[in-house]
Amino acid sequence: MTGGREFLRGELVAVAAAVVPDQRPVVTHDPGPVNPGVLFDGRGAATVCRVSVETGDPSGSDPAAAVDAAAEAFRSRGWTAEVSAPENGHYRLAATRDGFEVAVHAWATDWRITFTGETPLVS
Repeated sequence: MTGGREFLRGELVAVAAAVVPDQRPVVTHDPGPVNPGVLFDGRGAATVCRVSVETGDPSGSDPAAAVDAAAEAFRSRGWTAEVSAPENGHYRLAATRDGFEVAVHAWATDWRITFTGETPLVS
């Protein structure tokens, strides 16, 4: 599980750094392996890791361009990335690779871009 978590964390930080090269990405959430289904379906040994990274340019940003740049950065690293149509100033993409899933969010009213990923479920 540690290998998957470290891989995901490294990918999120690398893509965030590529999107906003003049800023240092910050890991905002990384609690380690958790058991998402223990109370619901008895998968006591199954675990998943969820990691979030944020970055941005406080002097101004273009959220559409940031999300597009993130999609290209993911693709260049072997991920499949799909950019969704913007909705009310909310820009987002979904990226996948070998069971790993990532969601990227940026808003027209905020200078930050958020990358949240999840490892595959491991039993």
